[in-house]
Amino acid sequence: MMLAVAAMLLPGCAHAQINTDRMMLVGRNALYFDDYVLAIQYFNQVINAKPYLYEPYFYRAVAKLSLEDFRGAELDCNSSIERNPFVVNSYQVRGLAKVYQQMYVEAVQDFRKGLSLDPENRSIRHNLILSLARNGDMKEALAAVDTLLMSWPKYAEGMAMKSDLLWDNGDSVQSLEWIDRAIGQDRFNSDLLVHRSVLKARLDMFDEALPDLDRAIYLDPGNVQAYMNRAMVHYERDSLNSALADYDMALRIDPANVNGHYNRGSLRAQVGDDNRAIDDFDFVIDAEPDNMMAVFNRGVLRNNTGDFSGAEQDISRVLEEYPDFILGYQLRSDVRERLGLSELAYQDAMVVLREQNRRFNRAMGYDTGSDSDADDEASDSKTRSSKDRNVRNYRKIIVDDELENSTGFSSEYRGRVQNRNVEVSYLASFRLTYFDNENPTSRRVFTSPLLASFNSVGHPIRDVRFESGNQALDIDRINYLFDDIETRAASIAQNPASVEDLLCRALDFSLLQDFQSALDDLDAAMEVNADNWMAWFLKAQILSMRMDVEKNESDRRDTRLQTLQLSEYRQVIQSLDKVIELAPELAFAYYNRGTFYAMSDDLHAALVDLDKAVELDPQLAQAWYNRAVVLVLLGRTDQAVDDMSRAGELGIVGAYNIIKRFSKTE
Repeated sequence: MMLAVAAMLLPGCAHAQINTDRMMLVGRNALYFDDYVLAIQYFNQVINAKPYLYEPYFYRAVAKLSLEDFRGAELDCNSSIERNPFVVNSYQVRGLAKVYQQMYVEAVQDFRKGLSLDPENRSIRHNLILSLARNGDMKEALAAVDTLLMSWPKYAEGMAMKSDLLWDNGDSVQSLEWIDRAIGQDRFNSDLLVHRSVLKARLDMFDEALPDLDRAIYLDPGNVQAYMNRAMVHYERDSLNSALADYDMALRIDPANVNGHYNRGSLRAQVGDDNRAIDDFDFVIDAEPDNMMAVFNRGVLRNNTGDFSGAEQDISRVLEEYPDFILGYQLRSDVRERLGLSELAYQDAMVVLREQNRRFNRAMGYDTGSDSDADDEASDSKTRSSKDRNVRNYRKIIVDDELENSTGFSSEYRGRVQNRNVEVSYLASFRLTYFDNENPTSRRVFTSPLLASFNSVGHPIRDVRFESGNQALDIDRINYLFDDIETRAASIAQNPASVEDLLCRALDFSLLQDFQSALDDLDAAMEVNADNWMAWFLKAQILSMRMDVEKNESDRRDTRLQTLQLSEYRQVIQSLDKVIELAPELAFAYYNRGTFYAMSDDLHAALVDLDKAVELDPQLAQAWYNRAVVLVLLGRTDQAVDDMSRAGELGIVGAYNIIKRFSKTE
């Protein structure tokens, strides 16, 4: 990728001015192939070179919109419109960004402005209508869709939109008539068939919905939504095996579909396939640790399969969240009895007995207290909304959101990167290494004048650099390191006071995971020069790497305690204190110390250090990301979203998933 960037530099320019036309072309190509993060990197360079152009801001907004960084897209559109207020698509994209932030009034204003510049723009008119509907202006939305269909009478998506508006207005008969017209106009459109099946399913016309879904899947065998909807229809028709087959296919196409795993787990539990049902609920809980319905389902299944300890843990988690959930106490009492915890089992049984007595007394008219158990029963339906948090409905499969809102906004500007689930955790500290991480979205070489100085005198096997996270060593890299250890050993034998050789060999050992040998070499180097920043940085690096290994092992054995971890964090932080004392301009040291403060839950100290890292190096994407996580934990979500947007802009793909989860989006 460096060759591609180098090819865009104008030869002979003293300041390596970039060829902005070429850079814009390649950035737009990246957009076309859905490589949004890479596209942003190209548009960043154009903006840095020619900040007065509107186009790079607009296209960067398109990329951010596709990554669901809606606030970032809005701000870039603002910049684009400031530079050229007559570009229709800038208002279109900004309107969409506002829609996805639920700013419908403002979105309507943008779409109206776009139409004032281009009255025949069908896509903007489509989005204006839906924004009006989302804002509750149903009468105006229906009038606007009629205007749309007068101009484009064969526009099938417009007919489907009118069908939805009529449905929302309570007219199911005309709603079905208009979706029939839409399919008559475009009978090979699988999405329209899915749309009609949704309306029929809402009316409990499951037998009639099934042929539409069969046809949709025939036309588009990769349509995950069609399989998910058909599975629900099969379930409502009591065809459990067919429903399971459809969930299997949906998850084969989209393995990360959380609702698909939940529903398949529920159906597997119903047919007695308990172990595989547990696998599905494990997936759901990994993706959504606070999903108490999945946790309770797993607890029930663990009890069925004889994992009473696991069942007790799961049910206890649910009861912490829902202390009035009587079924949970009944089940836990039985589980605790099986575990030999008789006293605890008795306590749970007493909770159940007291509640049963209360209900009996109430039924007999002896208790006229509040209706505290009104929601204690599950509803009669076989399904539930994805928004339903009543744990008593834990057995029900989820009706996908598509059944609740089947008409989407018209835009070619939406991407897929943001749908990869990303754990909200800190990015790793920076480490010294000879090798890069070969990340195609980041072409930056992380170095500093201090490292450049060492590379010129230490003669390492390759230039030493900073990289974030772990690196896999292939056989060539391993051979490099072992050869260098052998070479350094001969040199150290002749000159035991060679700090450069000792540091290089310590780095070799650390990359090969030989932490004690690395620390021994660092001790020897510090005896010669205790004020070498690199020695202290390497010491913090090796201590943290060793701590990671120990933490992983202790997690498996469940014998190590937090107190020991905090002690180890302090050792790492103390080494970084020394680095900062010796090299106060090194942004990576502040980033690392801030990250370790955050990991040890000293959030305010972490924020101070990450602020300093960003101040020293505003291009350090990892610092923006970790600071955003700290800000989230401190309750400063708006600032966190801005930081995550900046991190994504600088190349961290996972930031866009985090923005999606912490922003007020759809």
